[in-house]
Amino acid sequence: MWQSFCCITLPCTTAARPFSSHRLLVLLNTWPVPVKNTLDVQVLSDAKESGYTLGDGVKDDSPFVGVLRSKGFCWIGPTKWSGANEDAYRHDTAMYWSHAGKHFSLNANGKWWGSLKTYDGWESYMKKLFKDNEGEYERILKEDFVSEEFGDRRQELVFIGTGIEKDEITKALDECLLTDEELETYRQKLKNYQDTVLSAQNAGPSLFDVEGGVEHTEVQ
Repeated sequence: MWQSFCCITLPCTTAARPFSSHRLLVLLNTWPVPVKNTLDVQVLSDAKESGYTLGDGVKDDSPFVGVLRSKGFCWIGPTKWSGANEDAYRHDTAMYWSHAGKHFSLNANGKWWGSLKTYDGWESYMKKLFKDNEGEYERILKEDFVSEEFGDRRQELVFIGTGIEKDEITKALDECLLTDEELETYRQKLKNYQDTVLSAQNAGPSLFDVEGGVEHTEVQ
């Protein structure tokens, strides 16, 4: 058990599969948000022991009650791969998670390195970008590319707080990840998207032909 009032940094287990947009939204909608802008550690400690009150007056508890700050990058799966309101871009987009007190944001922050689709491949492109810093290039490949299938797409979040427990937070986040069955469906939809929509787009000029035309994300 973590001691009360002792702020700790808790890295979340890195996962190489996307979050379900729906389940993550449900989780975030029940996130225990403090009433005050300035957090009272005693209030957080009490809530950890006795639960907290939701907007409708229902008592509940949450592994995130003692979290003061959380940040990092996450990968959220698309909800619709084609047609009106499609969000297939989520497959290649790194989302930046930023939370402090009662303020929470989840915003697009460029593309994953593994999303590069250049004529000579992402590895060659990265080597050119890091020609003066080969050490950083090697670090990215070693630490950030967590799977051969999806490259550096992953969940990498850090939680800072009081009285928080790694197992509870990890379990809550793991339940938001795609299941094995959902991931297999994801692969099928991704392949169909690549074989149809992307193939049609690639028939014309590529954005990657223009230097500086694409924003990239480097995860620290």
